[in-house]
Amino acid sequence: MFFLFATMGFVTQQMDVVEHTTRQVLLAVAVSGTFAVGYAASGITRKYWGFAVLRVLHFFVAYWRHRLMGAPRSLVGQPGALQHQLIWLGVGGIFSILVGYLLLIVFVRRLGESYFRVQTEVKLAGEIHASLVPAIEKRIGQFEFYGLSQPSSEVGGDLVDVTEIQGKWTGYIADVSGHGLSSGVLMAMFKTAMRTRLQEGDSPAQALNGVQQALFPLKPPQMYVTVAVLQGDGAKRIQFTSAAHPPLLHYRCASHRVDEYPPADPPLGLLDGQQFSESTIESSSGDVFLILTDGLSEVFDRHGKELGIEPIKSVFDQNAERPLSDLFKTLRGVATAFGAQNDDQTILLVRHLS
Repeated sequence: MFFLFATMGFVTQQMDVVEHTTRQVLLAVAVSGTFAVGYAASGITRKYWGFAVLRVLHFFVAYWRHRLMGAPRSLVGQPGALQHQLIWLGVGGIFSILVGYLLLIVFVRRLGESYFRVQTEVKLAGEIHASLVPAIEKRIGQFEFYGLSQPSSEVGGDLVDVTEIQGKWTGYIADVSGHGLSSGVLMAMFKTAMRTRLQEGDSPAQALNGVQQALFPLKPPQMYVTVAVLQGDGAKRIQFTSAAHPPLLHYRCASHRVDEYPPADPPLGLLDGQQFSESTIESSSGDVFLILTDGLSEVFDRHGKELGIEPIKSVFDQNAERPLSDLFKTLRGVATAFGAQNDDQTILLVRHLS
């Protein structure tokens, strides 16, 4: 930036048919280059008040420079001296342009290398995330499952998972605070710890207690996880635990109504030594459970209005008996039609079959 605009110092000196000393030329070049850097810095940092300050300062520096140099000697009628001055001013301008261009090439090359290195790492992380959070469409005993996560960036922080261990199925959704690689890493750690606890036959609350003990010392202090867990063994009684997650929605086929179960515990990882509780939900044939992340309910329209849970709850009530894949598309369509996606959007649907 300095050398590219320092050329203006040489050009302005060429426009005057007067004698310029080396000191005068170097001062003009320094002023042009320095103030160009200042103007660029103000624009890049969006400190637009800097333009006014620099403009005033630029005026006083130019005034001081002309007063300091005094009246210049005219070169009119001295073609030899004028030609000599024009040549060395031109050479100086060319040199300044070449140096600025070479430095620009070096900067762009280094920036490009850094950009593509980061993009490669992000792409790899995205591929790992996709393998850790695959789409879920399965049946376990008398229960049907459908789950999918739509990240808002290359690497999401949401997790949806369904496991079957020792005759029990467990379905859960977790939402790691923040976005990007750090959330994706903590999400992977959470899934590993959660599956390890479930392998031991833990109930939902026991599993979260174990994950809390494992992850709390390892994670950054500002990060936490909201999570909702359902667990069943083929009977009508479903164990449920929720740590600061959006409410669980339960469509009861017999009465055609939707029950709402709010969270009972704070987020996992927020407090040291915290414990989690669980409750029991009675399920019947045809019932459907919906767990979702706040990326669907906390969508805003162009006027800044939030979607909220009620429109989703209403559409869920009206469409709960449709195939789960169609129900997923309908529910997510409520959010996408309302406003742009700015967070990961994840849904897990569980149907109690006949």
